Amino acid sequence: MADPKGFILELDPVKRPKLQTLPERVVADIAWYNANRASTRRFHPVKGIEGAVIHATAGGTSAGALSWWKDPRGDPASAHWIVPAEIEAEHGKSVIAAVYEALAAWHVRNDKFNPKVNGGKKLINHWSLGIEIVNTQKAGDTYSDWQVATTALLVRYCWAKYPNFKWVCSHAAVDPARRSDPGTAFPWDKFVALVLADSGDAGLEIDAVAAGARDGVPCGGC
Repeated sequence: MADPKGFILELDPVKRPKLQTLPERVVADIAWYNANRASTRRFHPVKGIEGAVIHATAGGTSAGALSWWKDPRGDPASAHWIVPAEIEAEHGKSVIAAVYEALAAWHVRNDKFNPKVNGGKKLINHWSLGIEIVNTQKAGDTYSDWQVATTALLVRYCWAKYPNFKWVCSHAAVDPARRSDPGTAFPWDKFVALVLADSGDAGLEIDAVAAGARDGVPCGGC
């Protein structure tokens, strides 16, 4: 299995895709997460967004992740989006938006970096977007096809929307001593193929996910 510490993708700006609709549901208490689990970005909220970090929740549900982010017993944390698991009603329909894209969510410690990611630039929260996929990271807990395709769609959405967006990496790549997510079960090669797809089977899978957004699910505008 591939080592998630090596999950790093540099995107070619010349191949930037067209902006696609994002199947997104905004949490009812997003104002709380914006006020208590996010910060004003130190870099420009459009031009300063240069990448995304892929995480796993290490839990079984989106609600569990949202609850843990509020729990004072844990380190304050958040992400911009959560990709639901198969047991959840939103699986196959929409991602969950928890923090406005214009703000820095708290998904990577400020001192963490990787010299192979964005030239080793620190303050990753301030130049990236955080994507949490619901997965326990325990043996036997695989990622569904929809989760992988939807995570790729999120990256394509960011790539199309933000002019300087070019880096995608795992949490493990920038904090290898503490984190291993999204883990060895995450099909990185398949994910990369979906991100880069223009046509063919991978592109059709991306289009199928996007089609779900046209059934009344609002476009991401956070």
